[in-house]
Amino acid sequence: MQHMLSRVEMQDYEAWLQSHQSHSEDRRRYGITDGPIYRDIHNPNAVLVHIMFEDLERAMQWFASDTFKEATKHSTVTAREHYLAQKR
Repeated sequence: MQHMLSRVEMQDYEAWLQSHQSHSEDRRRYGITDGPIYRDIHNPNAVLVHIMFEDLERAMQWFASDTFKEATKHSTVTAREHYLAQKR
């Protein structure tokens, strides 16, 4: 199992959260398992999203999908950065 953290900034946390939760089944179709969401205490419109997956190439297809792109527009996202975690 591989882990990814995504820092997401948005204009409206509640709109983003509703959109994120409504696409959990879509993420599962790409082999992604949702983990916790950590909200930034200094910026309430920023979160760190933890996801897990077996196949990075398949998981990244979610981020290139039309469904993801459309959801991003409606969820008020202004910035996103991905970080792959490595176990040592």
